[in-house]
Amino acid sequence: MKDSHNKIIKKISLKHFGTEPDDIERMKIGIDNEVYSITLTKKGFIIRMNKNDSRMRGSEIHIPLFASLGINVPKIIASDYSQKSFPFSYQIMSKIEGKDLGLVIESMSNDQLKKLAKEVTIVFKKLSTIPTNGRFGWVGVDESRLVDSWATIMKADKIEERNNQTGVVGTDLVNKEKELYKKYIPYFNSVASTFYFDDMNSKNILINDGKFTGLVDLDDIMYGDWLEAVGSIKASWYGTHYGDVYTKAIEDEMGINNEQRKIVTVYATLNRILWLSEKGIKFNSNTSSDIDYEAVRKDKEIIKKLFLELEKYR
Repeated sequence: MKDSHNKIIKKISLKHFGTEPDDIERMKIGIDNEVYSITLTKKGFIIRMNKNDSRMRGSEIHIPLFASLGINVPKIIASDYSQKSFPFSYQIMSKIEGKDLGLVIESMSNDQLKKLAKEVTIVFKKLSTIPTNGRFGWVGVDESRLVDSWATIMKADKIEERNNQTGVVGTDLVNKEKELYKKYIPYFNSVASTFYFDDMNSKNILINDGKFTGLVDLDDIMYGDWLEAVGSIKASWYGTHYGDVYTKAIEDEMGINNEQRKIVTVYATLNRILWLSEKGIKFNSNTSSDIDYEAVRKDKEIIKKLFLELEKYR
């Protein structure tokens, strides 16, 4: 698959730049688009490909919107969604220097993590000024997927569906997830619709030399509860020193109270179970149907600790 992708990327580069790339590198984080970094005469670009153009076209809307708020995001240099010349819809983007946070967070100092938390908090606050239509869900190229209830979005039917395919999550944990969801339905139904970027945890936040350089992968944004995004951040590195420092710094910068910290932990727990359910499901060339059962065991240990933390709030 990689070889066939490389051939397509060379042809795309030849069409738009008049030359083939000097270097092609597969970006290994992400389970949706096929993403490659290319180098042309020492200048970097990103090529994103997907057979489903609707999974990409939201970037055409969100990139200029984020840029208008002073948030550093890539520019779309060229795009073609027709699939007439190539078997993929694609975008060519400018490249922001840096690596995904998940690749470098272990090497960041406490001060760097706290400064990053300030930057991320600024992003949260800027995005929250954008009005929604009062509904809930993921917004890509349009608002067609929105629903009337945040509780509907939080009902993670995919967990049980995937478990039926792989057995990775296990019936007991599927039932515990359902119980946790049911317990917090009244809260979910009370949530006001807020504009936020929900996939801003271990990926899509770029770091260069310990500093925040920008956001990427803006195909979808969310109308819903911004505490969910904080929960996904907490879920990403739960139980590590750097994860604890970073999460607490964001909570402090956002002025999150004790009740909201409990909700953040609820979202962290639900997210970790959802991410666990992805193991053994092949989404794109980055993913495999093979199951790493040692990784599954470790995930379940983290989920167990999150449930124990929730007990402290009772």
